[in-house]
Amino acid sequence: MREIPFGSFQELNKNSNNRKIVLFGAGSGAHKTGRKLNQDYSFMVDNNPNLANTIEDGKDVFEPEILKENQTKYYVIICTTSFTDVSAQLQGYGYTPQKDYIVSPILNDLRVISELENHSARMLFTSGLPEVDDPQSGGGVYELILEGHNWSYKKIYSGICYGLIKHDGTFITVDDKKGVIQFDKDYNILSSKELNQATRGHGIAYSENKNQFYIVSSYRDSIIILDAEFSEIDEISISNKYKIEGEPLHHCNDLCIVGNSLYVTMFSYTGNWKRDIFDGVALEIDLTTNLVKNPVITDLWMPHNISYLNGSLVVLDSLRGELKA
Repeated sequence: MREIPFGSFQELNKNSNNRKIVLFGAGSGAHKTGRKLNQDYSFMVDNNPNLANTIEDGKDVFEPEILKENQTKYYVIICTTSFTDVSAQLQGYGYTPQKDYIVSPILNDLRVISELENHSARMLFTSGLPEVDDPQSGGGVYELILEGHNWSYKKIYSGICYGLIKHDGTFITVDDKKGVIQFDKDYNILSSKELNQATRGHGIAYSENKNQFYIVSSYRDSIIILDAEFSEIDEISISNKYKIEGEPLHHCNDLCIVGNSLYVTMFSYTGNWKRDIFDGVALEIDLTTNLVKNPVITDLWMPHNISYLNGSLVVLDSLRGELKA
């Protein structure tokens, strides 16, 4: 994949190095760029042959061939949204990204879109739908392959699965019926461990400090603690409501661990979501004492996934369709 040289006007002024400035792509992008330059530009070029030898914005417009092997003379600013194609064209002319040309900073808003369109990735996700025989639907673990605009997916494990982590080169998920399932990198099952039928695991996390796994039990309003062999060794109750009422009332969903703190999301902090009180939170639990502490993120409406990304806790506020940090 060819490099797309996005940057700032400061970088542009620094890299032009007293060369003549040429704008590639006639039109509004060139006009806006020209008005923001600290220096006047010489002319424009455009791939549209109908614009050759015309005048626009008081400047001559030529065919791009005038730039060939002239990188020591010209510094080019791409002013068209077709910057991917034009970048390849300029490299074919002998120009080096950043050093000899740059995408106009007024197009920086398109940078994220360009990165997404050229992004390649392979990822895994889970589905808690009922288990079916169809290889492309129903509950289980799926592999999604992204190649720019193209994508494909396949089911690698069939089950009712919630949550997935990577651990020591393996993948671990929670199947509502079969318990903890561990796969190798080729998706072969390495081990499995049944859980209490009244668990309904929603999400799994691993603590390096404790060498233990933690699973959210949405049926028991608790966090189940497993040892390295996935055997249940302890349980942390979110409140005493489950023991009193005999049914889950917080609707706990997902969790993540940062150091000695476990963070779990739930529909209702007070345990009243079945009464239409959606006081959702991300709640902290101290893993050194297993004591439930205070909410760290509040005002959530049916929250689910929680992760620790770039130094911040991020929660999926599902009903609002937002990520909240």
